[in-house]
Amino acid sequence: MPREKKPRVDPRALIARIHQQSQEALRREIIAPVLPQGRIRTRIAGLVYEFELVPKDFVGWGRFRPRNEREVELIEEAQPWERGGYLELLPALRVVLLWPDNTMRVPGTWWAIPFNSSDAHQRFGISAEPIPILLCDPGNGAERFERAIARVDGKQLWFEGPDLRSDPRHAEWLRDATTREDTVERLLSGLAASERQAFLIWQVRQLEKTLAEERRASGFASDNIALEARLRYALAKADARLHSFSELPGYAGAPSHLVVEWSMREQDYRYRSTIDTQLNVVSSGICLSDRDSDFDLTSLVDVMINADDPYYDWE
Repeated sequence: MPREKKPRVDPRALIARIHQQSQEALRREIIAPVLPQGRIRTRIAGLVYEFELVPKDFVGWGRFRPRNEREVELIEEAQPWERGGYLELLPALRVVLLWPDNTMRVPGTWWAIPFNSSDAHQRFGISAEPIPILLCDPGNGAERFERAIARVDGKQLWFEGPDLRSDPRHAEWLRDATTREDTVERLLSGLAASERQAFLIWQVRQLEKTLAEERRASGFASDNIALEARLRYALAKADARLHSFSELPGYAGAPSHLVVEWSMREQDYRYRSTIDTQLNVVSSGICLSDRDSDFDLTSLVDVMINADDPYYDWE
């Protein structure tokens, strides 16, 4: 039996059809999410189109109009039913929300863990570790320890809303437990394994934050001790003693100047001088004919000691 010949594809007809579909795409409004500096992708007649938002000043769910084959402009923010229609086309994943991402690289991002880790791994290859959920809306159920529905779009997970099958008492109990000063000895009966894991992750995070704060405090104390030792040594070389010092914050919180209170040995009168972190004088507290910056802390004391000596050359 002779094999049937497949009809030959007319390249010109194919190009004409693709061009027609492209023109149809340019006449359509597009509902889609957009991230900072992100692009908008849509599928029309089996073809994937990617557009760049111009100007790039919008983040969230929007309704867009193509300008040309490469750019779109925002018409208005998408309505809830429009956003829902987009998300219904994507597979759902139940998650337990943990906390918002404080880096603010992508506004509305929350960390979460899958409610059913084995299901998440089997269907999407997602582990039980915290994952980012994009464009979460606190006005639509995004809150700590709440169960929510996320929609999986490749490597991105979009927030849809609260999981209506969840028990609201669970999230309320977990939030209350995080504000208690005493140790939680027994967890609420009926918590799912993922909800217990979420609480454990929160406890570990709090411990890490406490340890980090202690390390910062320890580092600050060490820096202060080292600075005090430098000041005492600089003054001792000129037979003077340190009473106190304080830092004047500079740009972005960095110390730029130090106010040092000191006195000459065997004298009660105290001087207050302003120096920089290299111990060079900024303001001596006495008249040096605008030559303050020519001295450091040690040489300043020498000037003070010999101030009454008419033969002392401090130039």
